Amino acid sequence: MDMDELWAKGWTLVDGISSKADLLNLGKVLGTPTLTSNGELVKEVRQVPDLAAPHGSQSSLYGSGPFPLHTDTVFWPTPVKYVLLRAYGDVRRPTTVMSFDHMVGHCCREFRLLLHQAVFLVTAGNKKFYCSLKLRCDGLNGWRYDADLMTPVNDAGREVHSVLRELVSRKDVGNINWSGSTAAVLCNWSTLHGRGEQPLEEGLRVIERLYVR
Repeated sequence: MDMDELWAKGWTLVDGISSKADLLNLGKVLGTPTLTSNGELVKEVRQVPDLAAPHGSQSSLYGSGPFPLHTDTVFWPTPVKYVLLRAYGDVRRPTTVMSFDHMVGHCCREFRLLLHQAVFLVTAGNKKFYCSLKLRCDGLNGWRYDADLMTPVNDAGREVHSVLRELVSRKDVGNINWSGSTAAVLCNWSTLHGRGEQPLEEGLRVIERLYVR
């Protein structure tokens, strides 16, 4: 695993990961694999029909279309540090990635100041709390953002939210093109990810996802 690339770019690819066990072992190299809210370590994420998707989920909001860029576990007090992904099945659809700093890199100084002043209400099921986009943990700075789970509550937040909702749907993103033996390691404190455009006659595509603290 190229740790220099992971820290410089925010994500890196690792070959030779062809099973859940491989993904879990890779996660243990980085830190502590962490259970999701439903008690799973390696969760299988599959596309489901709009009407069958849980209320408020990305599948219910976007159907079979692309997902906007976001960070995971924004509803945790401290979002998970790493997200590990592996895909199998019909892997033609890419996963999109972009660092938060790159996404806002062209924005003016005034907007960057607003990023630090913005306050949001995070709502996920029964969980609700106020937070900033900026986070700091283990001596490192990072960001959290999910337009569908975070509602701005002050003027700076509303202005930031309006701009970010456009930026997370931009087309000039990086693409992770999958094979059955490739894993992606994302620094969730610096890098957003999403789902690309649906290919024609898409078959079953499964994403295995592991959170690591």
